[in-house]
Amino acid sequence: MIRVFEAFAGVGSQRMALDNLGIPHEVVAIAEIDRFAIASYEAIHGDTFNVGDISQLQPEDIPDHDLFTYSFPCQDISVAGKQGGFEKGSGTRSSLLWECNRVIESKKPKYLLLENVKNLVGKKFKPDFDEW
Repeated sequence: MIRVFEAFAGVGSQRMALDNLGIPHEVVAIAEIDRFAIASYEAIHGDTFNVGDISQLQPEDIPDHDLFTYSFPCQDISVAGKQGGFEKGSGTRSSLLWECNRVIESKKPKYLLLENVKNLVGKKFKPDFDEW
């Protein structure tokens, strides 16, 4: 069984995909701060251990896991957004991607699943993606 940590969990779409694919898994924790997303997640999936704000947590507070999913905020890279980018240290919502690095380096999950908008690898943001 795959142990999963969902950062920026939203309503749990990665968990839903694993369910739809019939992949045995256990979500050991999520990181979500939006109260409406949390309420929706729990209404769909039941009570789940939420470590909260990824920028404030310590990796040791997260249970060990095999799969780390991270659908970080897209508002600053989407063509419909303000194009603020996700450069490391920029303070944009999309730059929260860099907080995931602390988790990856500490917990060393076997698998990573990053989901975001197409423009993540568009001409304007490709250098930042390559750095990531």
